Amino acid sequence: MAHAPIIHRSRKAPQEEEDAAKLKFGEDFEDEEFLFISEVALLLEKIPDSQKNNNVYKKTEELVNTFTRFHNDESVRELRKTLMRHKLHKYELAQLANLVCEEIDEAKSLIPSLAKRSDEEIRAMLDDISALKKYQS
Repeated sequence: MAHAPIIHRSRKAPQEEEDAAKLKFGEDFEDEEFLFISEVALLLEKIPDSQKNNNVYKKTEELVNTFTRFHNDESVRELRKTLMRHKLHKYELAQLANLVCEEIDEAKSLIPSLAKRSDEEIRAMLDDISALKKYQS
């Protein structure tokens, strides 16, 4: 009499569900930094011309140029420094810098984790971003 093979299934510990609204991103992102689109644009400028002649670079450059809001090293550094004063999660920091929201409700809608902050706090962040955008050289 033949026996059916016994299949042992390994059980993985249940993983916590990722949820940007709760600032939960999983193990892969725990120790990672989130770059601003404007920071990516500055990094792309430093790539030697000999490495820029491929489709991946060209497509990345096109997308970054479409969405970047800050165009020089100084304004990008100042943006990061200014937003860090608000003690934001690194995801919130990058989202605010990338989206450049103008209204509190817009910021809360696009970045739900900001809902735990007061409207005054969010207004201060948006005003800081607006001022930097306006005065970048």
